[in-house]
Amino acid sequence: MAAFNIFHYISDRQAPRNKIFLPQNLVSLLEQGEKVVYYANSKTTITEDQFAILSSGNCLMTEKLPLNNNYRSTMLFFDNTALTLFFVKYASIINKISSKPGNTKKPFLVFEKDEFIRNYITSLKLIQTKAASFSDKITELKFEELMLHLLEKYPDEILAFAAKNQEAYVDFEIRKVVELNITNNLTLGELAFLCHTSVSTFKRKFIKLYNEAPGQYFLLQKMTIAKSLLLQNENPGEVFYKVGYENHSSFSQSFKQVYGISPKQFQQQNLTVSQQLLND
Repeated sequence: MAAFNIFHYISDRQAPRNKIFLPQNLVSLLEQGEKVVYYANSKTTITEDQFAILSSGNCLMTEKLPLNNNYRSTMLFFDNTALTLFFVKYASIINKISSKPGNTKKPFLVFEKDEFIRNYITSLKLIQTKAASFSDKITELKFEELMLHLLEKYPDEILAFAAKNQEAYVDFEIRKVVELNITNNLTLGELAFLCHTSVSTFKRKFIKLYNEAPGQYFLLQKMTIAKSLLLQNENPGEVFYKVGYENHSSFSQSFKQVYGISPKQFQQQNLTVSQQLLND
């Protein structure tokens, strides 16, 4: 389910540069003051005559007060699911747009305010007067309204931003699926299915994310977990199923492939070292 939130922010104090984690994408509709945002490889400044769309993730942010010492901003947060659902819902319109989305790697878009945006800010403030049962749906419609306006005025930029965010979202989903299933012994086809991708796409993205083939990655991760369990004096005959092996023989073979000795030998070797340290 898509998530949306509207937040109105007012401050009369100069804010230091803060570390910010944006769990969602952000439409920053600055009304008074100035905002400077730093991402890993880029920086942008937003003035009160502009507004910006910022990607979710880590950034540094500074808020600068105007001359009257009254910083004011309206913010609309939305997740990548909301972006995806919007593009699905309005696919028939979007497919007709003649555009050439660029390969921009910037995690933000900055636009000049127009009359539509100025009125849009006012309309967002009115939503908080609605009952909760209505405000959620109205917020979703306001998001769609804004996106349709931007697609009409800035099709290249919006399509490029959406494509970049969708790629980042897919990468996040792959990482989540992979790292939650280290010991579940799933096939590549099953992992790809959970990530809503083909096997070839999954393998390509996996290598890009982890810099090694899936088989080698899972082997090393399982053996790292097994090593930790053995160091805790767990029985090698019980460790194998905890790291996703069907029998002790195949587990022992894999462990020896990585560490050069069997799990039992590793545990005995570690026990001997520990006893020597205690005796010393």
